[in-house]
Amino acid sequence: MNVILIVIDALRFDHLGISGYDRDTSPSFDKLAEESIFFSNAVTTIPSTTPSISSMMTGLYPHSHGLRFIHRQKLNPKVATLAEILQAHGYKTIGYDIESINSGIEKGFDDFSSLLWRIKNRVKREAKKLVQKKEIKEAEELTNFAIGQIKKYNRKKFFLYLHYRDLHTPYSPPKPFGEMFDPNYKGASIFDDWNNKKKEIIFNKNLQKEKVHHAVAQYDGLIRYVDAQVGRIINYLESSRLNENTSIVITADHGEGFGEHGLYFQHTLCLYEEGIKIPLIIRSPSLKHPKKIETQVSSVDIMPTILDILAIPLIEKVDGKSLVPIINASQDNREYLFAENGEMLFKENNRSFYPGMKGKWRMIRTNEWKLIYIPHPNNDIYELYNLINDPGETVNLADKYPEITSKLREELQNWMNTSKEDEDKNLTEKSKKLLRKLGYME
Repeated sequence: MNVILIVIDALRFDHLGISGYDRDTSPSFDKLAEESIFFSNAVTTIPSTTPSISSMMTGLYPHSHGLRFIHRQKLNPKVATLAEILQAHGYKTIGYDIESINSGIEKGFDDFSSLLWRIKNRVKREAKKLVQKKEIKEAEELTNFAIGQIKKYNRKKFFLYLHYRDLHTPYSPPKPFGEMFDPNYKGASIFDDWNNKKKEIIFNKNLQKEKVHHAVAQYDGLIRYVDAQVGRIINYLESSRLNENTSIVITADHGEGFGEHGLYFQHTLCLYEEGIKIPLIIRSPSLKHPKKIETQVSSVDIMPTILDILAIPLIEKVDGKSLVPIINASQDNREYLFAENGEMLFKENNRSFYPGMKGKWRMIRTNEWKLIYIPHPNNDIYELYNLINDPGETVNLADKYPEITSKLREELQNWMNTSKEDEDKNLTEKSKKLLRKLGYME
């Protein structure tokens, strides 16, 4: 059986039609979810791209796989990846990830293209624009390439990993998607001169509502654009009947904040739902009955689930668990899930009280409750939220429910005690340049 893993950068769960969103952003995703196993309560292990994808590829939390900051660390070389395991079982392994090159997640891929692919296809896009007078975005070229790879290896077992980055700031959907959800807007984009004004926008609590509304409409237009491109892959699998022998997993590395907790158009600092809740759709010929599953699951479960679907045994212990027993209703989910935040190196970030590893927030989550721990030099901060009654996490109940807070603190501390707090490595100039380009550093 073939496997396709599609990760869509910064895709918020609650901006999909299948999640009840009021804009028609995701017809392809919605249709696939209705025909598949759809997890409506999935969370990432960390709202930071490369560490998050590393968890998907290894079944491990960041403190277990060793990659906890982007462009500063690498995957623990002793950790086995999904691609390595599938390669050892005779799979042709192909990965395309522009951001995570040289992080270690490329281990086990026969072909892992990033920078070269980007340069090559940028030239193609520019040429097409000149000839066709039409804008060609990255997702379209990635989809073209993906379908080409599927055609090339359709008589072999293959594992194809695709990372769509189009939803990353600054939001710039191609026509007609840019005008789809806010057609009457005439003002300037909030992302004009984004490279020089990132921190002014991210930490600004007084942004004009019209500009924020338009920025979100642009984001939603990008969802619709990527949805159309992923829909092309799904349609090709069905028209070629490869869907009868292909498992497909669609998810996100993290969400995106739109000012809900004081931060705009960013994600890496956030352990609130807008940053960590992600879509998770699994379609496989071996999972024949569509089902919506509401119990909480984690991106750390993706790797063991894929191996379970393929009947490939796990040799080494991982933090995640196969979701197949939950799908078959033969096992309940874990009571607790955990996460840690990433980093953003701006002086205006006044909720990170220590640099590096020491300043990391941590989170423990049940189906009903979430406790966030924020290290502070005077008194550590704990925030407790009831996710059922207060899904927007607006009221901190830590003092009102001391017994629940105490219990979750204890479980979170037990989890943190398993974490090896490696010393932070100094950022290289190359890493600083990349972090500035991605908007994580001033």
